[in-house]
Amino acid sequence: MQNPREPELNFSQVKKELNMVDLVLTLGYQHNRAKSGSDPQKGKFHTFDYRGNPRLDQVIIYKAPSGDFLYFNRADDRDKGSVIDFLKFRLENPRIDGITAVPGKNIWTSVIENARRFLSVTVPPRQESSTLQKAIEPVQRGDQFIPDFLLATTTLTDTRYLNSRGISNETLTNACFSSRILNHIREGKTKDGQDYKFVNTAFPQLYKDKIVGLEIKANGFRGQAADSLSSSALWLSNSGNKTHTLIVSESAIDSLSHYQLKQPNNTMYASTAGFLTDNKVAEIRRLVENQNLKTVKAAFDNNLDGYLFDTKLITGLAHPTAAMRIERTLPGLITVGISSGQEQYFTKLHQETKNYNHRLAEGYYQVAGKESPGSTTLTTELITATKDADNSYKFHIPKRLETLAFFNQALISAYPMTVKLEVDKSRANDWNDQLKESLRSKSQAVATSQEPSVRRGIRR
Repeated sequence: MQNPREPELNFSQVKKELNMVDLVLTLGYQHNRAKSGSDPQKGKFHTFDYRGNPRLDQVIIYKAPSGDFLYFNRADDRDKGSVIDFLKFRLENPRIDGITAVPGKNIWTSVIENARRFLSVTVPPRQESSTLQKAIEPVQRGDQFIPDFLLATTTLTDTRYLNSRGISNETLTNACFSSRILNHIREGKTKDGQDYKFVNTAFPQLYKDKIVGLEIKANGFRGQAADSLSSSALWLSNSGNKTHTLIVSESAIDSLSHYQLKQPNNTMYASTAGFLTDNKVAEIRRLVENQNLKTVKAAFDNNLDGYLFDTKLITGLAHPTAAMRIERTLPGLITVGISSGQEQYFTKLHQETKNYNHRLAEGYYQVAGKESPGSTTLTTELITATKDADNSYKFHIPKRLETLAFFNQALISAYPMTVKLEVDKSRANDWNDQLKESLRSKSQAVATSQEPSVRRGIRR
């Protein structure tokens, strides 16, 4: 007698029967109560850290108006959606125990089999979380949602924090930044019942012209307001009919510092809040198209991350006829993949990299001597290029400031872009550091000029 066949399981059944909260708890994620909650300060999102360590993996779970549990990952824009998406992403990007691919089966079959295995698990080790599920309130949002955190903001009147960073009141009152900087009020009671009130500085983050996040700063503090959707959003200054240039920096304070130092005309600013995702690049691209901007300047920090952000922005703004992206990032190397039917673009860039490698090798041999054998030290500093297939090229670039600076400029020069691209680096680590150095130099110059002159002569 044949055994009865196991009932078929489809995606609709999985979404109905496999609860996201139970799943992550059973897999070893821990509820981070300090970063979760249902009040205006903590929001309606609930954070879960894998084995209690957000560096291993972290997901944010919330309840949609429909009642379904959904999730997203602040560290990766691709990692979001339903329980199906959660399983699929971790099958394609192994990062935790307990989710494994089925040998010889496609990704969707593996999703179903992992869901089936979980649903067959009994308590224990399966975790039940009915109390926690009830505590997670539905969020009433979508692309049009404006979070409750705006209720805690006021117009900018307390400028002490920004002034301490060297930003002048003249800069802050410029029409370019009107209503783009706020104060954020945090009030409550301490454990011993004492009232407290903090007035912080806040920078609204916009996505598709709507405020979806809030970056909050104060002396010794930097964070995001609860419910901020910051992975796709940008802080933006105002623009006008004559605006033709966009300057992109890592922070709003860097943008303010850049303006105070250079005071460009017909220019608007964007900041990425310290990280540049594919979604942020897509939003920059949309902004350029919608406002018909002619020039984009990458004004990221003058350090390794800043140069890597340059590369990411350049590849993201390449013309569709030369699609490109950063395909791989290793500790000492990045790989940029380019798809283009125009062989001459590749030839030009390849020749430029050969010339760069030659100059680098010449400098090496001047120190090591012409008779020095080929060195691993040298080869790891060179840019290499490969042609994988027709119209498919890869460049492997060492993570060195000088090398990345060269490659980014060569890439802009060799391939067509959707907009004129420039790289604008500060002399210091970032634009705020340069502003503060400039202010110190001016202060010292004034102090020197005011010193009384000493007449020297013969003593009588």
